[in-house]
Amino acid sequence: MERICTSAALFPHPPIMIPEIGGQELQKMDATVQAVSDASTMITAQHPDTIVIISPHNYIFSDGAAIFPEPRIYGNLGDYGYPELSMEWATDMDLAEEIIHQANGVTALHRIDNHWGEKYGHTVFLDQGAFVPLYYLRQAGFGGSIVLMAPRFDNYDAMTALGGLVIKAAEKLGRRIAIIASGDLSHRLLEGSPNGYSPSGEIFDKTVMSALKRQDPSILRSMTATLIDEAGMCGLPSVYFLFGAIGGGTNAMPVYSYEGPFGVGYGVVLYQHDGERPRDERVVTDIRVQLARQSISYYLQHHHFMAVPPDLPDELQERAGAFVSLHKAGNLRGCIGTFLPIQMNIASEIIHNAVSAATKDPRFYPVSLDELDGIDISVDVLGTPESVSSPQELDPKKYGVIVMSHAQTGLLLPDLEGVDTVQQQIDIAKEKACIPPQVRPDLYRFTVTRYK
Repeated sequence: MERICTSAALFPHPPIMIPEIGGQELQKMDATVQAVSDASTMITAQHPDTIVIISPHNYIFSDGAAIFPEPRIYGNLGDYGYPELSMEWATDMDLAEEIIHQANGVTALHRIDNHWGEKYGHTVFLDQGAFVPLYYLRQAGFGGSIVLMAPRFDNYDAMTALGGLVIKAAEKLGRRIAIIASGDLSHRLLEGSPNGYSPSGEIFDKTVMSALKRQDPSILRSMTATLIDEAGMCGLPSVYFLFGAIGGGTNAMPVYSYEGPFGVGYGVVLYQHDGERPRDERVVTDIRVQLARQSISYYLQHHHFMAVPPDLPDELQERAGAFVSLHKAGNLRGCIGTFLPIQMNIASEIIHNAVSAATKDPRFYPVSLDELDGIDISVDVLGTPESVSSPQELDPKKYGVIVMSHAQTGLLLPDLEGVDTVQQQIDIAKEKACIPPQVRPDLYRFTVTRYK
């Protein structure tokens, strides 16, 4: 995230968060209120010129997002019995127009202003999804302008693209901005909830918060449309928009909070520039690692393997053996693989081996969905094994080794911590294969391309 975007955050928006409305009930969501207050203070301290806020409670269209380029936008909470709680904000019209310009020909963006309102009999207004976050930002001292937007729910990729276009527009104008993605998570977390209950609600919230914590939007794609629908959410398009705005890098995350005291999930995340990498040098999680994580997440939620995604890069349509390794707090948590391909392509090999590493490694108990976000994943794609006549042709840092004796086979990957000599490598591989020390096995070596 470049310094042009000083901060980017996910904020919930229940009106009960407003002290004048919530009263004593605020104690039940103290973590959320504190997180939003802290994040608002940090955002304001960066002195953004404009806050771009996207809310799912304004005018929503089936074929595009919306933007509200009206010079001043007013709103109150009269629908909740508090018309005296009102605010009015100036719109950064230049930035709004530039966002419209950037979106032209790239993604559908409806222009909603008073001219549109007069034509269709509607009022341009500041809805609750914008009102609640802006209440806390005003309390923190922000007095700049805003750009109000609303998402589309039919195309998450378009929302990611739109987040990126907002950054481009701000760069074009040299405008320092902050991004607020407004959205609640599942509305069906508890029995007796006004919106009903679904076990999908908890899965949805854990998946979204895991993606936000790891700053990895690929995790979101493990969720099926059915699960998303059953969760009864409003915030997922805003989350995709947020990922589009922060890009593919790793940003500092000084605020992170989640709770669901009233049966609705409230997630708060604040990203700020980490001061280390410019935008064009961001580290992007390799597609193989993304695929492994998606596969594990999907399997833990649905108890069957995910399908191979369409439109794979050419390198994932080839066939090769692959190992998937899991580490937690620096310690091995699972490792399963195939030294020769048994699936139709590398992608399928990774999908199946990732699930096996998480659930079938006999050395460990199965990975749970709760701990997945704290697990580091690496994928090793193996070259074709080649026979060697003596240990002198091995190198534990460069080559993996396969030992074979009759039906017993053992394998050890290259460049492992603590394995510094060829003899160590051979001995460990023999031990894994239960080959007696005195037996001289056939030796094979293979190269590995490691992805983290």
